[in-house]
Amino acid sequence: MRFGLVYDFRNPAQWRKPWAEVYAGLLEQIQFADELGYDSIWLTEHHFVEDGYTPSPVPLMAAIAARTTHVQISTDILVLPLYHPVKLAEDIATIDILSNGRAMLGVGAGYRDEEFAAFGTSRRERASRMEEGVAILRGCWGDGPFSFEGRHHRLQAVDVVPKPVQKPHPPLWMAATAEPAARRAARLGLNLLPQADRTGGYDAWLDELQKQGRSPGDYRVGLIKSWFLSEQGRDDQLWQVIRERERYRGSTYAPWLAAGYVRPGPGAVPIDQGYMIGSPRELIAQIDAVTKALPLTDIIGWGTPPGMNPADLNPRLERFAREVMPHFK
Repeated sequence: MRFGLVYDFRNPAQWRKPWAEVYAGLLEQIQFADELGYDSIWLTEHHFVEDGYTPSPVPLMAAIAARTTHVQISTDILVLPLYHPVKLAEDIATIDILSNGRAMLGVGAGYRDEEFAAFGTSRRERASRMEEGVAILRGCWGDGPFSFEGRHHRLQAVDVVPKPVQKPHPPLWMAATAEPAARRAARLGLNLLPQADRTGGYDAWLDELQKQGRSPGDYRVGLIKSWFLSEQGRDDQLWQVIRERERYRGSTYAPWLAAGYVRPGPGAVPIDQGYMIGSPRELIAQIDAVTKALPLTDIIGWGTPPGMNPADLNPRLERFAREVMPHFK
């Protein structure tokens, strides 16, 4: 089992601090997590959100690469249809070199109309742009020139140089909220980031992998499932602060859900992405239960909730690394 931390670099108005202070504090925590032995750092992406929800994860990946030596660095997720895949291939190859082979890339189709409109495309094109994007990334990272003829992109003998350190290329992940995306991830041979349901996510991905003659053991499955280590459980004063900030985070998604952007398929079984709370022994039992219900290779928790001081969370992250993570190594 690998353990990672995810960040969205939000700075809500009601708790606003100078942006440079927010970024510096979170990068310091990420460096600390690297020293503690966490396995991975993940960055989210959205655009035009008042609280600054990470609009530019790729530069942040480079900053993290420069400050760490151990963690893998990825996105959960990057909205691939908004990017030109050749430029993205160059950027991720550069980060893979900067990090000496620690870059990964988690991609998703996106769902907010205003983001697609601002970047000059349409949500109706997202599936085809996703598939072309993955094919171009792999082609650009391969040896020698690469040509491609598709609906959105036409390339003639493009040769991205330098190539990534990792061979054949940095690991690719795909987010899936519903069955079509999960099956697409399996057809493309990608690691899975199930977002909303098991029936339309993991189960469909597994079924499609088997139809493709691929072994699930060759792939990773990562879930955002946070934890809070405390002997006092929900009575802990720090948990009261975290709960307030997580309620804020949840409320910001409500308008997007109400707009019908995210529609899990019929019969979908929700994945509980709520916090696991308790002592080290209790957290170990809860993680065991989660991984029995959903075969995970990676559990990813929020590093610092919106508007909080990362230093207040560091002792809990440290104790989790010392007393919980070794049980699963």
